[in-house]
Amino acid sequence: MQLGLALQIQTGREPQLVMKKNSILFLLLISSLCSSQEKILMVGNSFTFYYNLPNTIELMAKAKGLNWGVNQSYEGGVTLKEHWLGEKELKTKALLSQNQYTKVVFQDKSTYPLIAIDTTKKYLGLLRTLIKQPTAQYVYSTWAYPNISSPAKGKITSQTIEKALKNMGTVYSNELILVGRAFDLFQERYPKYPLLTDDQKHPNPNGSYLAACIFFASFSELSTLGLPHREEGFDQFGKKIFYFIIEEEIALLCQKIADEVVMGMVKS
Repeated sequence: MQLGLALQIQTGREPQLVMKKNSILFLLLISSLCSSQEKILMVGNSFTFYYNLPNTIELMAKAKGLNWGVNQSYEGGVTLKEHWLGEKELKTKALLSQNQYTKVVFQDKSTYPLIAIDTTKKYLGLLRTLIKQPTAQYVYSTWAYPNISSPAKGKITSQTIEKALKNMGTVYSNELILVGRAFDLFQERYPKYPLLTDDQKHPNPNGSYLAACIFFASFSELSTLGLPHREEGFDQFGKKIFYFIIEEEIALLCQKIADEVVMGMVKS
C-alpha cells in the first residue's frame, strides 16, 4: 500500500499516461489485425460455385472473427486449359497476374485427373507461373460421383482422384483440399443424408456446406465446430435472402467430418 502511494507521489500521472498509451497501441494493433484481409481466389467450374460455395467460406470465416475476401473465376464445365486460353470470356490469367492473393485454389474438370492428367499438370503449371509470391496454392480434389465410373475405368473413388493428383509430382499432400475424401467418409457414415443433387454429380446444399467446411479448416487450421448452419441477409430490395442454409444436425455432422479429415480432431 505504501509502495503504491510512493509511486503515485513520485511519478504523478505518468503511470496512467503510460497505461493509456499502451491501451491505444493495443487497440490500434487489434484494429490492424482485424482489418487485414485474406484475399483468396478460387479458379474452377460448377463444382467451385454451386450453392454459393465461395461466399459460404467467406461467411464461415466471418463467424470465426476472420476477414476473408473469397473471389472466384469460373464457368460451368471448364478446364484449367480453358482458363489459360481465356475461353468463354474467362479472365483468370489477368486476375492472377494483376492481383496479389494470399491463397489461390485450382480445380480442373472433375474427370481430367482420370482421363487427362497430363493436361491438368501442364495447365496447372502454366497458371501457377502467373501467381505473385508469396501465395499459398491449393488444388481442389473433388469426389467420385456415380456416373464417373465405367467398365473401362473400373470402380472410381475419391481416393483415386486424390492419388492421380498426387502422382503428377507437382502437387504436395498439404496443397490438396480433400473434399472428395470428406464426401466418401460422410456418405459411408450417414447414407441417409445425400450430398448430391438429382443429377448425381453436383453438390446439393449439404454437399456445398461440407465442401465449405473442408476449405475453411484447410485455410485456417481451425476447428469448424460451432460454425453457423445458416446465414441470412437482405437483397437490394430489402427482401430477406439466405446465403446458405442446412439442417443444424447435418451441419454438425459436416463439421465433425471436416475436422477429422483435415486435422484428425474428431474420431466419431
